[in-house]
Amino acid sequence: MDRSRRVISRIKNFYHWCDEWSKEGENLENLAQEALSAENIYTAIYLFHEAAGCFFVGQFPYYIDIKKKNEAQERARENYKRALELYPEEKRPIRIEIPFRETFIPAYLRLCSQPDKPLVVLINSLDSIKEIENHYLGNLLVEAGFNVFSFDGPGQGEMWKNMKMIPDYEKTISTIINWFEENNKYNIDFKKIATYGISLGGYFSFRAAALDRRICCAVVISGPGYFPTLSELKKIKRGLFYTTGANSLKEVKSLWGEINIEEVPQLDRPLLLIYGEEDKLFPLEHAYYLMDWAIGEKELKSYPEGEHACINFLDEVVPYSIDWLRKHLLE
Repeated sequence: MDRSRRVISRIKNFYHWCDEWSKEGENLENLAQEALSAENIYTAIYLFHEAAGCFFVGQFPYYIDIKKKNEAQERARENYKRALELYPEEKRPIRIEIPFRETFIPAYLRLCSQPDKPLVVLINSLDSIKEIENHYLGNLLVEAGFNVFSFDGPGQGEMWKNMKMIPDYEKTISTIINWFEENNKYNIDFKKIATYGISLGGYFSFRAAALDRRICCAVVISGPGYFPTLSELKKIKRGLFYTTGANSLKEVKSLWGEINIEEVPQLDRPLLLIYGEEDKLFPLEHAYYLMDWAIGEKELKSYPEGEHACINFLDEVVPYSIDWLRKHLLE
């Protein structure tokens, strides 16, 4: 938070958002290299991760200059990789590339210290990348006794340049599970798989679970249950254009059709829904829609003051969701 305040205080105009965050990232990258030269490995790891986070924040809502956005995102990935190179081997996330259609799914697998534990598949939100939020969420899940798989799907992160976001995104998740069944060398209990997604990732989470019975349960935080109105989509239109390659909201709707969960089987496995009642993008009505659709064990937890993705209550939401997963996969 202190770093955020310092950087934001320097930004007088949003056009400079990416530049200022990139400057902060470069400074941290240099400090990390100095720490590494002095053999201060813990400091170097921490600072490379911080640098990755700064480059990511700078590009995340920045669609003014796509070239600059992509360069900052690549710097985020580079710093993340530099941090991982310094991890002890037993704790280092494993880089995996899974063939998918004409390209591949880039991903990291995090293994917990015990064999035969469940797998949680983390799904990016609209324009997120696997190296930042899902890394820190992955830390907590690994600590709680889970194996964790985080990836960039079509239209996201590394995959963006080769494939834009697709309406049947959930097929990437089934492809991931197929790959693990064919490459089960990690001592993972593949009879216990969960999906976990925030915002649009929440939509992919429950949709994947509905269409693939190998998924035992799903966590959804602020995901859409039906197609938002065009006025609601205007709030994220630049992100939609970037990830889908569309040039208008009408084109997005034409490419995707209607988001309609009634076209997939009703979910008969455990479902956790967490929503903010002050969410202006996907309001609580989406959760009620999903509650009516699901026929298995289901739970809705809402926060009266919660904003989109419950971003102002993540310190409560994340541990609660992990305990929910423990009850359904570990006990």
